[in-house]
Amino acid sequence: MEKITYGAPRLVDWVAQIKSGSATVRVHFSGGALTAYGVTPAEYTTSDPFIQKVIERSSYFREGRIILLRRTGKPDKPKTSNLQKAKAQPEPEPAAGTAAPLAEQPTTVIEEAETAAEPEPVAEARAEETATVGFTKVEVTCLPDAQAYLQENFNIPSYKVRNCETAQRIAAEHGIQFTGGKFDTLNGSEAEDEAMEEE
Repeated sequence: MEKITYGAPRLVDWVAQIKSGSATVRVHFSGGALTAYGVTPAEYTTSDPFIQKVIERSSYFREGRIILLRRTGKPDKPKTSNLQKAKAQPEPEPAAGTAAPLAEQPTTVIEEAETAAEPEPVAEARAEETATVGFTKVEVTCLPDAQAYLQENFNIPSYKVRNCETAQRIAAEHGIQFTGGKFDTLNGSEAEDEAMEEE
């Protein structure tokens, strides 16, 4: 299932009431923060395809009051049509004395669709995240971003991550290395320390 995270720019907390036909869907955006670097938008993450469609077809999404922040996981495989199912069924055996038709080679259309389903920006972001040293690099702009990432992916509460050094240490325990903002300074000083030790 594909998990999509939406953001509400310039808002720290917001309960959006989105009309869908005659019904109203309530979506609670939370976790935003006001920092020295700016406002980290309130977020809402869902893997429910109905909610995703409601959000993406809403006027809030078209106006930019709700934006798409990230997609994780693979999109659901496309359902096979009745025509494809009929082709997959074995053909009846020919009567005795008649020539059997040549068996058709199965096509790889579904496999190609799976590889092409991932949008280019997501593929590029995943390629940038992979580090050569064995760590996965994740770009964040500030400590609240790192806290949100650790909480969302590893269920680590924000109160346990009080500074950038702690966030980097906990991330390293899970094979992650944060980059960007103050984390670049931390990574640079660690690289300098290692270089001095080698000399």
